[in-house]
Amino acid sequence: MSAYKLRIGMLRLLDSAPVLIARDRGFFAAAGLDASVVIEPSWANIADKLAYGMLDAAVMLGPLALAMSLGLRGRATGLRLAATLSRNGNAIVLANHLAGRADLAAAIGAAPFAVVHAYSNHDLLLRDWLTARGVSPAAAAIVTLPPGDMQTALGRGSIAGFCAGAPWGARAARDGAGTLVATSAAIAPGHPEKLVVIRDEVAAANPMLAAALRDALGAATALCHLPAERAGLAAGLASPSHLDLPAELLADCLSGEGGDPLFMRGAELRPARADLQWTIARMHCAGHLVGIDLAVAERSLLRPVGEDGSTYD
Repeated sequence: MSAYKLRIGMLRLLDSAPVLIARDRGFFAAAGLDASVVIEPSWANIADKLAYGMLDAAVMLGPLALAMSLGLRGRATGLRLAATLSRNGNAIVLANHLAGRADLAAAIGAAPFAVVHAYSNHDLLLRDWLTARGVSPAAAAIVTLPPGDMQTALGRGSIAGFCAGAPWGARAARDGAGTLVATSAAIAPGHPEKLVVIRDEVAAANPMLAAALRDALGAATALCHLPAERAGLAAGLASPSHLDLPAELLADCLSGEGGDPLFMRGAELRPARADLQWTIARMHCAGHLVGIDLAVAERSLLRPVGEDGSTYD
């Protein structure tokens, strides 16, 4: 039986690493998948290519997947949630002169904050963090930038800070470009972060595809949890054809400690209703789901497979 061909999109973020590891170590092939990995420069590229069938699956932001499935971002695109790949992993970085300022609302002036996409956990978490410090997200202004551009923008003074996934926060702090002031694990411990989604028609053509993806990715995430494997994994991931980031920084962030991405293993990879409800509730509070039935939003990504309705494909 021939392997199922699959085009998987991702960005150069640490929590996409299991996709590269699964390809390089043969885990996709062992699961019956002929997977090609496409590295994109932005979430907009990922979303557009999913929408127009140029990608079959992708490592995806939960809020963006919901926005696509509900038609809030371009035409409605049927997506199926296949896996919860990681939890935690984002960091908030401030310009050095703002770190520790008690009067943050006054100190930031007109400089905006940056997130990776308007429909992202980064946006939702940054809003919570700003609000807790007396800063109105609307007054502070939130713009979108690719994560690789945020450190430069911070250095130029065009943004007051940013929220991005690993290792961009750690890298900015290491380079002295900014001060890491919070991790998403501290703001919302254990929050769902990166998901793996499949286009509806692709999943419908192979009902076992989601399970095969979880098998392959689970083999990869299991390696990430082994301390003896991290240096070798980081060296491979550092390649320009992969994440193109410093190996020592990647190795440190692979630990899953201190707010770094925590990769799911085994049954943890299965999508769970509570995770999607977490995202929907925060999108609703942020005003992203005006006029949307929240139950419809939940059903737009999940397909129940268990009698108790607790797990999905």
